[in-house]
Amino acid sequence: MKLQIIFKNIVDSPKCKITVANQELYSGLVNNEYNYDIELDEGPCSLVIEHWDKLPSDTVVADGKIVKDRSFELESIVIDDYNLEELIWESKFFAENGNVYPSCLFFGPNGKFIIDLYNPVLYWILKTRHEKNNNDPDWEEDYNYYQQACRILAQI
Repeated sequence: MKLQIIFKNIVDSPKCKITVANQELYSGLVNNEYNYDIELDEGPCSLVIEHWDKLPSDTVVADGKIVKDRSFELESIVIDDYNLEELIWESKFFAENGNVYPSCLFFGPNGKFIIDLYNPVLYWILKTRHEKNNNDPDWEEDYNYYQQACRILAQI
């Protein structure tokens, strides 16, 4: 699996940990972009991005308003050259304080962003889009034809 993760609006040196299928890929200061090529078995897997090491003092409040806050935002996830686009919102953020935020790409509090996928990701993308929109009853057949065509092209 080729994985690209892009962050934006990185404020005040936050830290993150990136894990796929329980394989830790990175832990440290947040960078704008990460690229990995990892071996994964076929089947369900989770991508977890954890925001950690933020202290209460990392949020500065003046006149009742937050003026500085250690944080960052997830801009995009691309897997095997497929941008998850709107499916990035099929995620949840589990804050350390117990709050759960569905479809949250903002890493303010310490916590974990989790998106449950399936490898190969194209299968998950087509299936999830069909389940959300109920507009492609032939998605699985299309996927199987695509897989066959890729195998034939690989032999050439």
